[in-house]
Amino acid sequence: MGRGGIDPFASLNASNVPVEPTEAIPQILQRRPSKAKRNREWEQRNKVTGYRGIPSELNEDLKAIAVELSVSIGDVARAFLEHGLEAYKRGELALAPRLRFSVHSNMTLYPRKPE
Repeated sequence: MGRGGIDPFASLNASNVPVEPTEAIPQILQRRPSKAKRNREWEQRNKVTGYRGIPSELNEDLKAIAVELSVSIGDVARAFLEHGLEAYKRGELALAPRLRFSVHSNMTLYPRKPE
């Protein structure tokens, strides 16, 4: 059977499996999977935010702090984000964007990666 597909003959008993595949079509059509819309309310209430470009070392540091404090990694990341935003607003954290040398030529807060 193909990748992750539904077996069209799953609903047929071994005793009534047709010899010719074309004979099974009416039986298969009677047992189609439901096309009902899924309830996505939980996903809408519990949206996840992720950020690209987070180095694995930084993620491991966050995980270690989360384990140490017995909280989720999301709680640790949020605490650092809130603290960092407040420090930036108070002028205690200076950010200096630089031109990124890439195809897109946009700005970055990080130095160019060594090649």
